Amino acid sequence: MKYWEAPGAGRESRPNGSKSPKRFITSGGDLSRYPFLRRFYQHHAEISGGLQKFLFFVAVATLLYAFVLGDAGALKIMALKKEKAQLNADVATVTFDINKLQKEIDRLKGDSFMMEKLGRELYGFVSPGDRVYRLVLPEGQKEDAGESQEE
Repeated sequence: MKYWEAPGAGRESRPNGSKSPKRFITSGGDLSRYPFLRRFYQHHAEISGGLQKFLFFVAVATLLYAFVLGDAGALKIMALKKEKAQLNADVATVTFDINKLQKEIDRLKGDSFMMEKLGRELYGFVSPGDRVYRLVLPEGQKEDAGESQEE
């Protein structure tokens, strides 16, 4: 004899001989059509309305935290996107500066006029035969009249 054909396993074994059983929340749904599954799905629970509302609130609060406020939430993602845009702008600026300095290095390596100009302006070098004029200012005057006075 098979389990689902055993006496008491079918519809005739409902409590009090009623036609429709009381509805329970089960993990397997209505088991009256599948009596052989009763062995696996025996746990029944009734949930009150207040408890349902509370569990719904907890579920919504958990989802809100997970998707909006958590480590991988929407606010964190927006902040990271903003930071990424700022870093990309910084990378573009540094790349532009590197290219500009590389061009200046190439010009200084191959152009003797640029090397001479840079030596005269930065280091005060003079070529043979050049005349150097030094201006002596009176003691009350400042050297650079174009700079603003510091107070």
